[in-house]
Formats: sequence, structure tokens, C-alpha cells
Amino acid sequence: MAQSGEITLPKVIQGRLLEIADYQRPYAWERKQLDDLWEDLDLLGQGHHYAGTLVIKNTGQPEVIAADGDALDRYEVVDGQQRLTTCLLLLDRVRRALDGLGVEGAAEVANRLKVTYGLLKVAGVNTPRLSLGSELQPIWKSHILGSNPVTDATLVAGAQRLRDAAAYFDDRIESLTQGQSSETTFERLVELQRRVVSGLRFLVYEVDSDAEVGVVFETLNERGRSLTEVEKVKNYLLYLARQLPEAQMKDLASTINDAWSHIFQVLSRRPPTFEERLLRAYWLCAVEPDARQWKRIASVKAKFPRSKYVSGSERLNGGVESSAGDDDITSVLYEDVKALVEGLRSSATYLAELYDDDADYHAFGQLKQEIRSATAALRRSPVISIFQPVILAFRLAYPEDAKAYLDLIRMCETYSARVFAICQRRSNAGEPYLARIAHLVHQHECTPAEAIERLGALLWEYASDEEVRQNLLGKSNWYARSAHKYVLYEYERSFAKSESDVIAWGVVMGGKTTEHILPQNPAKGSRWFEDFGDQIEELKHTLGNLVLTYDNSVYSNKEYSAKRGESEQTVTKCYFSSTLASEREVANLYPTWTPEAMVDRQGRIARWAMARWSVSSPTPQALQVADSEVADELEQTLDEEERADEA
Repeated sequence: MAQSGEITLPKVIQGRLLEIADYQRPYAWERKQLDDLWEDLDLLGQGHHYAGTLVIKNTGQPEVIAADGDALDRYEVVDGQQRLTTCLLLLDRVRRALDGLGVEGAAEVANRLKVTYGLLKVAGVNTPRLSLGSELQPIWKSHILGSNPVTDATLVAGAQRLRDAAAYFDDRIESLTQGQSSETTFERLVELQRRVVSGLRFLVYEVDSDAEVGVVFETLNERGRSLTEVEKVKNYLLYLARQLPEAQMKDLASTINDAWSHIFQVLSRRPPTFEERLLRAYWLCAVEPDARQWKRIASVKAKFPRSKYVSGSERLNGGVESSAGDDDITSVLYEDVKALVEGLRSSATYLAELYDDDADYHAFGQLKQEIRSATAALRRSPVISIFQPVILAFRLAYPEDAKAYLDLIRMCETYSARVFAICQRRSNAGEPYLARIAHLVHQHECTPAEAIERLGALLWEYASDEEVRQNLLGKSNWYARSAHKYVLYEYERSFAKSESDVIAWGVVMGGKTTEHILPQNPAKGSRWFEDFGDQIEELKHTLGNLVLTYDNSVYSNKEYSAKRGESEQTVTKCYFSSTLASEREVANLYPTWTPEAMVDRQGRIARWAMARWSVSSPTPQALQVADSEVADELEQTLDEEERADEA
């Protein structure tokens, strides 16, 4: 495997005919990618810009001789075909704009572009420098690079996107040259082609075999995956850092690299999706709380636009970008990016601690263990991700306030238990308001106590005491709820005097640990039918009939007397001899298992749950604000659903 380093487009194609195999994805770039490329070129000035990676492989076919006598080897483009195709397409649109301009030198430049990057003569035949797959080759050669108009209205998607890209660049070029003299038009077109052929730089890998392709992807993309959003953000911030004076550039680049090293290290045990969760959660709490505006790397680019920060850069239209004095721009860029990077670095630590049983919490003193215990309970709850922005906001704005953080974690778990586990709201219920609370906390516009009060008011809107009580005491199918083990586990923990008394949460989630006291499928002729009659289907999945166990297969569909056993029984497994307190409770309280016993036990669990996840009634003012937020959210959700239906 040979690596070229960053090279220009002429060096990429020098001595090569390139082709894209049929098995490759057809042309896929759309408006967003085209906009990004054009903006890169527009702001490039006299500098250069990393345009991406190309992986190529010699096909082993005999070399061919072009009309100018150059010997050309045939290469397959293994990766990077989208950007390479687009660059050559753009150069051909420039060539077309130069043709017939009537300015001295225009015809020569146009012809050079054609034979270098477009169609060149090989054995007397017009041959594209880059050949696309068989499905796209006809339109690419005859219509995009050639002069035949496209008339077929039933083009395949890749061909339609090629035509759209050509029209896009034609429109951009027209806007660039409209109303200008022929001489100015010529100057701008030549400058555009210079930026493409000299300003864009590609990192090229040449491989010798198909087997080596996998090694390259391993090297480039870390186990074959594409760049994550966090990696894209890093690359963009480093690009911005290059616009600073040398001392600031080095300092900011070092800060960025150190921060990302830390981010990757502390999140290394988590799936790659955690990196994007970090970015999103930090953005919502520190930058923009409206999740609808979060567009990943595009949001970062919008916050730190090239057009603002690449000061003094000459645009394609001849203008110079200078929205403020150079010193002002430099100061803003340096300070804003550094604040973002340092915030992300700290947030990575806090997010990692949120999922770490043994988190250090070095600033929290004597409350460390209580915070670890409360955080573990939150992790066991049905939903945790929507709380990440407000959790980060508390850590960033009040890093040493252990009491406030403990209160927050407990409120988040209470919210998750009541809203999601018990009242079964959708998993993002309240998320927009939670993000706004996070942003207010981060900006020190809301105290921790006020934020927690607002969380409690929002919780009440989704899961008031009355709604929680009805859900706990009703006859709904609790077994079908993914959160039923969480509720049963917390109930089991309520009996424990120490952690050593409690079954491990991993064991609960990893096994058949939910026992139906009244079996799901009672044996014919068993006493179950005598005691429950036609209520079996109605009652078997209710909360009162479920109990945590180590392995429910031991009990199967036995009679209750066999499941319960005897108080002194030690040989055969039964409720009486169980190491789980909730099984022993059933055995001790209920000599027989009847609908009345089931209702009584369900009432016990309900009373415990109401106390375990209690929340004070909110003040009228807080409740009014929360009610308004929920109404806005419901309206927003309905609008989104309607748009999805229309699409």
C-alpha cells in the first residue's frame, strides 16, 4: 500500500485513466454536499483545503496511449468516487462557460480542461478521464461531458443527480459572472478552476489488491467505520484554527487535539454513538436548546461560519470577507472555539461518569456514595438520554455543588420512573423543555433549585399522583412493559439492608427473572381455574401477579402451594426459601393466591412506589409554565407527525 500524502487534482490523474466499478454506489451527491464544496472553494482564497481521501487500485490492464503520447495506466477508484466525480464535473462546467467567451486565452484554457479532465482521445476515441459504472456511463460521456442534451425523463436516480449537479454548477457560475465584462468573467472562471485544481488537496492511497482495500479502510476509518460527527467537528475546528496568527493557531490546535484525545479516551468503553450524544447534549445545554435546530456538523459550521471567521479571504466574486476588524475576528474565533472545546472536554468526563459505577466525583466530597447510588438507579430506569443536557449543565455551571447535583439525579430518576415506567409516555416526553432548562442553568439564568422545581412541575404534567396511582392499581399488562423489571427490582431493593443483600441488576436483566405467581398457562384441572375462573387472562399480567425471581423455569406452572412451599423448607426451591425478599414476602403474607390476594399485593407495591418516587405538588406558577410547555410540545409533535404523513 502506497500513500501519496496530500496532493492536487492534476497529480491524482497524472498518467492515469480512472474508472468506477459497477459494484460501487452510483453518484449520490445532492444539494447539501454541493453547497459545502462550493462554499469551500468560495472561501479558499490563495490557501488550500483538504478535500478528502481517495483510494485507487491498478486494474492490471495494459496501459493505453493518449493522442498527446502520454502512457496511461488504468486505475479503479475504490473510495472517494463521489468527490472526484464532482470535481471533474465542475471543471467541465467551467470549460463550457469559457467556450466561446471571445476573450484571448479562453479557448486555450477550455481545451486544456477538456483534454486533461474531461474527454481525451485514446486510439481515436473520445474517452473520459474518469469512467463511471455502466449504468451512468452513457449520460456521463454523452451528456455531462459531451454535447448531447438530456431528454430522457425516466433517468435512474444516479443519472438524475448528475444532471442536477451540472445544473447546480451552471447556476453558480452564472451568478458569479452575471453582469460582468468578458474580461472579468474570464478572470473569475480561471480563478475558480485554479482553486479546484490547485487549492483542493487529496490524500491518496494506492493499493495492490482487493484484500489490501480492507486494510486501508481499517487504517482510515477505525475498524471500517466512517468519521463520527465528533471527528468531523474536530477537523472543522482545526481548519478554523488555521486562520489565526501562528501563536494562537498553535495554542488552539493543541487545545483541540488534547481535548479530543481526552474525549476518545474517556468514552473508549462506550459505543461510537456516545460521542454524538455528547456533542448533542452539550450543544443543547450550552449553545442552542432547540433540538429541531441541531443538525450535527452543519450546526457547528453555522455557529462558526467560514464566511465570518476566514477573514480577509478573497471570494470568487473578487470581494474580501471582512465582517469585522481582523483583530476582532481573531479574538472572537480564538475565544469562542476554545470555550466550545473546553466545554466538550469537561462534558466528556461528566458523561462518562454518568455511566460509570465507580465514578470518582472528586469534587463532591462526602456525598460521593449517595450520588453513585442515585446515578445507578437512574441508569436502571427506562430513559436517561433526555436528561443528559440538564445533567451536563449542572456539572458545567455548578461543578462543586454536590447537593444540587444529587437532588437533580434523584429528580431525573423520579421523572423516568413516573413518566416512562409507570405512565408509559413516549420516550422523549418533555425533552424540549428539559433542554431549555439546561440552557438556562448553563447561562446562570436559573438556579439549581429553580431548575429542579421546574422539572418537578413538568413531571407533574405528564404523571400526576392520580395518573401514577391509576396506572399502578389498574389491570393493564405490566409484563409487556420493558420497564417492569426495573419497578420490581427497585421494590426488591427496598427490603435490603445493604448492597450485598441485593441481586445484581445485570443478572435480573440477563435472565428469566420475572415470575408469574398465577402462571401464564395454568395446567388443565389445576386449582388455578377454581380460584380465578374466567379472570385468568385479565389478571395474569397485572403488577400484583409479578414477582422477581432468579429463574422462573423452576416454578413453571405449578400450583401455588408448591411454589410457596413450607416455612422450614430448604431442599426444594420455593418462595419461602428464596434469597429474594419479595418472594419471601409473598409466601409470608399470602397462604393462598386469589384475586383478592393479588389486589392486596398490588396495593402494597403501589403505596411503596408512590413513596419511592414521590414529588411535591408544584406551585401554581410553575405548573402554569409547565402546562404551557407541554401544550407547545404536543402541538409540535402533531405538526411533525402530519408532515411525516404528508411525506
